Amino acid sequence: MLQPGDKKALTIIGAVVVAALVIIAGATALLVRGHEKPVPALSFQAGDHLSRVEPSFWCSAKMDECTGVVSNTGNVRVVDHPVPVGSTAMLSVPAEVSGSPWTLLAEYATPRGLLRVQWVHLPDTKYTQVLKSTPNRVLIGAEVSVISAVQVPIPGQPANAEGGDLLLRGVYSIRTLPIGFEVRNQTPLAGERGN
Repeated sequence: MLQPGDKKALTIIGAVVVAALVIIAGATALLVRGHEKPVPALSFQAGDHLSRVEPSFWCSAKMDECTGVVSNTGNVRVVDHPVPVGSTAMLSVPAEVSGSPWTLLAEYATPRGLLRVQWVHLPDTKYTQVLKSTPNRVLIGAEVSVISAVQVPIPGQPANAEGGDLLLRGVYSIRTLPIGFEVRNQTPLAGERGN
C-alpha cells in the first residue's frame, strides 16, 4: 500500500515525465519543420538584377508529393523582373528541373501582335536559355513548365492506351514587361518553335 508521501512523489514524477515528453515532441516538430527539402528555384538575370524564382507548385516526378499547389482559381505565383528593351536575359534551371523534360514559353510584344515562342528540352540537355529583347520583339514574359512521369489517359480510352497528357510537376512564371512599356497590339500571332 502506498503512503500519502509516496503518492505525492509519484504524482510529481508523472508530471515531470509528461512535461518532458511535451518538450521533446515540440522540439522535434520544430527541428523537422526547419529541415523540409526546399523547392527548386530557377535563376533569372537581366542586367545587374538577379531573381530567384520559385515555382507556383512543385511535385515529385511521380506526382505523389506536392507543395504549393495552385489554387482553385488557377492563380500562379508570378515574379516581376523587368527586362529593358535592347538587353539580354539569362534563365538558368537547377538540376531538379533539367533532369526532367521541360519547356520554356517566352512571350514577345511585336508591332504585329503578341508572339509566343516555345522551346522543348529533353532531360539533362539544357540548363540555361538566353532570351533577347529588341525594339521589334520586346520580351514581356517567360514561363517554365516541368513535365512529370505521370500520363493521364485520353477520356474514354483504356488506362493502358497510348496517348494522353503528361502532367506538369511544376510551373515558374516571370513577368518581364519593361518599366513604362505599353503593349500596343494585343493580337495573338501564330506561335514559333525556338531553336
